[in-house]
Amino acid sequence: MHHSYALLVNTTDSFSDCWEPFFKLFSIYWTEYEGKIYLNTEYKNYSYKNLNIIPVKGCSVKLCEHKITWSECLKRALESIDNDIVLYMQEDYFLKDTVKNEIVEKYVRLMKEHEDIHCIHLTDQAVIADKKSKDYNGLYTVALKQRYRISCQAALWRKDVLLSYLRPYENAWQFEEFGSRRGAALKHNFYVVDKNWVKLNKFEIIPYIFTGIVQGRWNEEVVSLFAEHGIEIDFTKRGFLKDAVHRSFKQKLQNKMVRIHVLYKYYLDIIKIEFQLQTQRLKR
Repeated sequence: MHHSYALLVNTTDSFSDCWEPFFKLFSIYWTEYEGKIYLNTEYKNYSYKNLNIIPVKGCSVKLCEHKITWSECLKRALESIDNDIVLYMQEDYFLKDTVKNEIVEKYVRLMKEHEDIHCIHLTDQAVIADKKSKDYNGLYTVALKQRYRISCQAALWRKDVLLSYLRPYENAWQFEEFGSRRGAALKHNFYVVDKNWVKLNKFEIIPYIFTGIVQGRWNEEVVSLFAEHGIEIDFTKRGFLKDAVHRSFKQKLQNKMVRIHVLYKYYLDIIKIEFQLQTQRLKR
C-alpha cells in the first residue's frame, strides 16, 4: 500500500542514545503504521526490526564547508522525502500509549482533499487555538499572533509550506520564535485539534512525553516509562533536568549576541516578505 504521508523523526547523532527507546516504544504503541520512517541523522545508520527506517543523513557536514545548522539539516531531510504531507516528530517524543492511527489517517485524508490546509497540530501542548473551524470538525484555527504559532511538536505539515518557513541561519528555538513571526505575516491556514477533546494525559492522538530530553538532560518522566518496558539506559551520562547547572553570565551573553544577529536577519526577511505580499495584492 502506498502510504499517503511520511513520518520524519528529526534527530542528530548526538541523540542516538534515544533511538533504541524511541523505536522500541514506537513498535509497541504504533503497530498500525506501515509507511516509511525518515530518520534525520548525520553519519550513523540505524534499523529496528519490522520498521521501514530510512536514515537520511541530512546533517552530514561532509556536504558543506561550515558547521551545518538545524534548519539546513531539516531542509535536506524534507527534500529527500517523496510525500507532500509529512508528520514531524523528534527522537525524544517517547510514545507512552497507543497512537490513534485512524485519527491521524483521517486528518491526512482531510489535507489530501483540501489543499488549503497547510498544517494540523495534533496535540494541545503546542499552539494557542483561536476560533472553531466552520469547515473541519474537531479543529480550531491557530491564533495568528502568538509566541509559538510555529511549533516543533507533533504535527502534519504540507512539506512545501514547512520548507518555506526554514531559514539556513536558524536553530530549532529561533525557527519556532522567528518562524512564528513570519507565520503572522504569511497567514497560512494552520489548525490545531480541539483542546476540549484532545487533552494531555486524558485523550491524546499521539500520546508521548513532552519532551524526553530538555537542555541535553533526561526529563525524569522517562524513568518509569522505560522501566515498564525493560528499556535500560545509563541515565548518568546525560544526567537529569533537575540537576542542570544554571547558565553562566558569559553563556547568557553569548546566546543574546547570537539572538541579536538572527533578529537582524529576521527584520530584513520580514521586510522582504511584506514587500512580496504587497506586490501580490496590487497585482490582483
